[in-house]
Amino acid sequence: MTLDANSAIWNFETWGRPCRLVSPLLDCSSPETTPIQVERGFLFSAILMGSGDVYVWRMHAGQYKKAMAKLDKDESTRTISPDGGTVIPCQTWEMNIDLIKLPSFPDLPDLLATGLPEEERRKETKFIKISSFDHGLVGLTNKGHVLKIDGLPDKDSVYIWRYVSGSTQII
Repeated sequence: MTLDANSAIWNFETWGRPCRLVSPLLDCSSPETTPIQVERGFLFSAILMGSGDVYVWRMHAGQYKKAMAKLDKDESTRTISPDGGTVIPCQTWEMNIDLIKLPSFPDLPDLLATGLPEEERRKETKFIKISSFDHGLVGLTNKGHVLKIDGLPDKDSVYIWRYVSGSTQII
């Protein structure tokens, strides 16, 4: 999974068939709708937007298999090498995804020992980096807070960001 130069998200599940992920929430018309980072966990993927919002989704095997079967039916979109195997043809395609917006984080303490100037500390707190693990994410804010969320990507779960203080282990 990667971002291209235009902030489009590409998923590479199969040789020769990268898919661009499509959602109305990813139109890149403003910082709020422009992805700045993508991460992949065990059964989910996550997007950090320029606004600091975090979205997750799960690519469903049925949706993927259906797209592959459709591409296999057309001679021009098969991944069989016409020259005996030295070149793998590349056929891009698009997949519509349903994004789940993760909740805002809880009230956070003012971290005075970060070295941030007062002007930066007055700005709205937002995520600037995320990192995935099996079924969750860790996020870093622009003010130095580290938060963790578990249980991804179950749509029926109630997601809660938890502040990780210096005396709490992440794992």
